Amino acid sequence: MEETVEEFSNNGADPLAVSLYQMDLDRTLFLLRSYLRTRLQKIESYAFHIQKTSDLWNRLSKQEQKFTERCIDDMEQHLDQSVLSKLPHGFKSHLKQSSLSLADDMVPDPQLDQYVICRSKRFLGSFQLDDSGEEPVNIEANDLYALPYKSIKPLVESGQIDLI
Repeated sequence: MEETVEEFSNNGADPLAVSLYQMDLDRTLFLLRSYLRTRLQKIESYAFHIQKTSDLWNRLSKQEQKFTERCIDDMEQHLDQSVLSKLPHGFKSHLKQSSLSLADDMVPDPQLDQYVICRSKRFLGSFQLDDSGEEPVNIEANDLYALPYKSIKPLVESGQIDLI
């Protein structure tokens, strides 16, 4: 795309058209960078959770897996140097509150109750969001909805709904 803009400007194309192409290219690059920045922030925030969940780990690219491993190493080193080295032996884990804990209770899980903006690819009809007894939502094709992610997670994973 950048080559196309340069070719247009070198071939004497209309400056307005060149400007519009350049603006569209800049907008696309901004959106792509914003998406990647947000993805890396989420990986960094939930690195321990992602590492212990094989399904999530396998969704990452090789570069993202390396980034996650480096984040985990850095966080472990920081916690060891600043806090954990000063605690009694039974409390030196970065994953558990004490050595008696069975679960990794210090690892934050993603908040699946957050609302997301989504669009249905096709008509899904009446859809019950949760077990609260609220009226079902009628999901039409190509309409935008703000729904809790937890309720639509299976639809997103099956490709019936796209997140915006």
